[in-house]
Amino acid sequence: MTRSQTSILHCLWGLPFLLIGGGFFFHALFHGLGHITDSLTQVVVPGRAELNLRRGFTYTVFLEEESVVNGKVYSTTQSVAGLECRVRSLQDGAAVAIRKASMSTTYTLGGRSGHSVLEFPIQEDGKYLFACDYGENSKGPEVVVAVGTGIGAAIARTVVEALGALFGGVGACLIVVLAVLINSERGKRRIRQLGQAQV
Repeated sequence: MTRSQTSILHCLWGLPFLLIGGGFFFHALFHGLGHITDSLTQVVVPGRAELNLRRGFTYTVFLEEESVVNGKVYSTTQSVAGLECRVRSLQDGAAVAIRKASMSTTYTLGGRSGHSVLEFPIQEDGKYLFACDYGENSKGPEVVVAVGTGIGAAIARTVVEALGALFGGVGACLIVVLAVLINSERGKRRIRQLGQAQV
């Protein structure tokens, strides 16, 4: 076996780092994103739900175009113009200010797809009544909204972790290959120097 063939074989020591990095990349990406919507509470509207909310967090309301609740498939193809949502404390009845979502966040995972439409901040821990309807004088389709917090940050964190694992594996593999190549080049220089010295 020639020295260059040996060097190529030594370069294969970098392959496990590449495979490990790739494995962590796919695990972080698919496992992480697959559970992004787990923290969201689905509400079929017109309708209402009691939510346990924590102070200091801003909750986002997502309109789900495709969704499944209790085995029933919902697909939003009709206009939901006129749909209004409200939040109030069940402790003192105080209304919570609700506004349009400040950031555009979308997801399409596990048969569910949605986009952010509203958000509201919570100042006190406790139970809150979340309700949406079309008002007394109008009607609209039955749709699903999902309420939760930190979804955008969770998506970004998952993507960063996945890319970090991938680049870490690629970087470690390149370091091993470069170390082998540098060591091989040094060996060639020593052989040439010995040959020159013998002459």
